[in-house]
Amino acid sequence: MAATAAVSISCFYSCTSRRHLLSIPVIKFTGPRFPFSSPVCHFTDQLSVAYVENRRNLLKITAAMTQGEVETETEVAQAEAMARLQNTKLYFGNIPYNCDSEQLAGVIQQHASPEMIEVLYDKETGRSRGFAVVTMSSIQDCEAVISNLNGFEYDGRTLRVKFSDKSKPRVALYVESEFKLFVGNLCWSVTSEALKQVFKDYGNLVSARVIYDGESGRSRGFGFVCFSTKEEMDSAMESLNGLELEGRALRISLALGKKT
Repeated sequence: MAATAAVSISCFYSCTSRRHLLSIPVIKFTGPRFPFSSPVCHFTDQLSVAYVENRRNLLKITAAMTQGEVETETEVAQAEAMARLQNTKLYFGNIPYNCDSEQLAGVIQQHASPEMIEVLYDKETGRSRGFAVVTMSSIQDCEAVISNLNGFEYDGRTLRVKFSDKSKPRVALYVESEFKLFVGNLCWSVTSEALKQVFKDYGNLVSARVIYDGESGRSRGFGFVCFSTKEEMDSAMESLNGLELEGRALRISLALGKKT
């Protein structure tokens, strides 16, 4: 009598990958041992091929994900490197003590257009400290200015020009307090020192400064003064508002907003 084999699918073999689950049925035979018939062999061959193809696709997906992560990290690193390179601030050292922002702008504009010029002054005396920080619009402009002005003889002094070191803490140009006044309608020739002389008799004057245009270096016609107490600030505003200084009447009011 011909022997028959009862074929049953009794369990599943699970093959897992990172995010995929492929269940492949495992064939269990009961009955006498004998070679598989041709249809059964063909079926198992198909299952093997499907498993290999699926495994290959999973490897491709994993490789693509890893490559994407690497490319993202590389792009971030490149962006950070570019940000570090975009330092367009220049340090000007050994400038003449009588050189103000407008005069320094005239020297720089022969080679490039500065965005902002900050000549630093001593907070006690109001005199220039002999150096400045200049912001340019591009790295190319910075290099042009350094190439032409570093070592340049200006008014008897040899200028030192280099990229500003951004790792160093910024030197405060002026000390300020919360008791701050806005002083408008200033004559273009009024300097920070002249402003200080006007307000110094009304209490402990913390600072006085005129605001200059970054491109031209010329006065913008207004400034700020700070006192130690509210009483001093109020007294100065009441006494000096409308005072004529170099042909123009001062307009004094409380300074609004954050410290500048």
